[in-house]
Amino acid sequence: MDMYEQSYQSGQNHPYPGKRSAGMETASLVLGVLAILSCTCLYVSIPCGALAIIFASLSRGGMMSYTSRAQLGMIFGILALVLTITIYTLTFLLMLHQYGSIEGILKAYSDLQGMDYNELMQELMPK
Repeated sequence: MDMYEQSYQSGQNHPYPGKRSAGMETASLVLGVLAILSCTCLYVSIPCGALAIIFASLSRGGMMSYTSRAQLGMIFGILALVLTITIYTLTFLLMLHQYGSIEGILKAYSDLQGMDYNELMQELMPK
């Protein structure tokens, strides 16, 4: 009789007892906190938030419920993604409101860089 048959005979509902990963729970929590703390930095927050969600999901190990650390990691990861997307969307909409259009934003950027608008457009859209 192997261990899978024993677990079914003993009345347990899951075939993989004790497969939870404390390391993944901790990694999820740490990455979730890092993602929230860096929600203004797009290149850090998005990967850390996504990895926090993935690690929280993987930490279950076949079980149906999350531990408290995994739940916090999942919540922090989702919150960081939502905050980051909200901040960048509101910033873009504020720029559109202030400069009138994307062309106005590009003109302001070209003035800031000291580059002619036509040179900037040629650089952005090569033929």
